[in-house]
Order: sequence, then structure tokens, then C-alpha cells
Amino acid sequence: MKRNIRIIKFPVVLLIVVYTLSGCSPDNNFSIAGRVPDTSYDGEWMYLVPLVNAPLERVDSSLITNGTFQFEGFVETPEIYIIRPKPLYRLSLQELLIVKEPGQTQAYLGESSVTGGTANNNLLHRWKEQKTIFDKKHRLLQNSLANSDAEGEELIKKQLDSLRLEKNEYHYNFALNNNDNVVGEMIIRFMKSSFTEEQKSNLSIK
Repeated sequence: MKRNIRIIKFPVVLLIVVYTLSGCSPDNNFSIAGRVPDTSYDGEWMYLVPLVNAPLERVDSSLITNGTFQFEGFVETPEIYIIRPKPLYRLSLQELLIVKEPGQTQAYLGESSVTGGTANNNLLHRWKEQKTIFDKKHRLLQNSLANSDAEGEELIKKQLDSLRLEKNEYHYNFALNNNDNVVGEMIIRFMKSSFTEEQKSNLSIK
């Protein structure tokens, strides 16, 4: 009778162990390997902060050593974070939007910060590149507007209107094609005020 009891117990214990280990699967591990321009930032801290819902206990930090920093751990679902230094350095080290998700991500913080390595971070980088192009065009037109005469002002205003429509169409299509991931969700949150009612309806924005 004792022999039968032992045979029954062993599979139960084994199942418990397997179940426990499955909750910490390597597939859920994330790693962010970061760099800064040079070693002058050594000894400073870099912070990994949730874009939303960011109480202190959800903020991670990493000491910059030899011009590098590292974040790693376990993540259940992809989430948008911001990597940032302390305020003193935020002009020389641009804050970086990044997706904390399973896999290996690379991050570079400098005057123009970039990320990549995982699917969502590559997607986020492509969106940021295009947004940067739009922002640069907008600044140039605004500067031209400030120094134009009446005739030139009318032309520049038309160019600004055209750029606004182009930006809106880009962000809308980006959100529409990515409404099933955290990057698309972020774009909707950031840009929804610029969408038309029809666009909002197509994106199921209330």
C-alpha cells in the first residue's frame, strides 16, 4: 500500500515543479543594453520609468559604467517605458521611449536617442524617425512664417496645412495598422485629438 502512495505522490510533485517553472519561462525575460556617448556620464544613474501608472516601486534604475547601462528581468506583457537620466542631463541625453518586452533590446541615449532589437522597438523607432522628419519640417515652416511678408505668409500657411494633413494621415494609418500592439495603442493615446470623427470611429476610439 505504501508503494502505491509513493507512485501517486511523485507525479503530483513533478507537475507542481513544472507549473512553477513555466511561470518564469526564459521566453518572458527581457534585457535592455544601453549606451551613452562617452564615459563622462559614468557614476550617474539611468532610470526606466513606465509611461503610465508610474509609482516609485515600478521605476527601475541602472548605474552608468564605462558608458553603458543595463536593465533586465521578467515581463508578463509588453509595456511602454521611458529611459531618462536625471534632469541635469536631459538636454544632452534625450529621453527615450522604449517597449519593455521579452527579448534583447538595444538603446542609445544621446542628443538623438534610438532603440531597436525587438519587433515592437523596431516599430517604435520607425515611427519616431518619421515623426522627427515631420517635426523638423514644421519648425522650418514656422521659422519661415515668422520672417515672411504678407504674400509669403499665405503660401507658408498653405504648406503648414498640407503638412498637418500629411501628419494626420500618417499617424492614423500607423495606428490603424498597429492597433493590436502597444506601440499602436500609444500612438492612439498621443494623437487621438488630431483624428477626425470618422478616423476615431475606425480606430474604435470613444
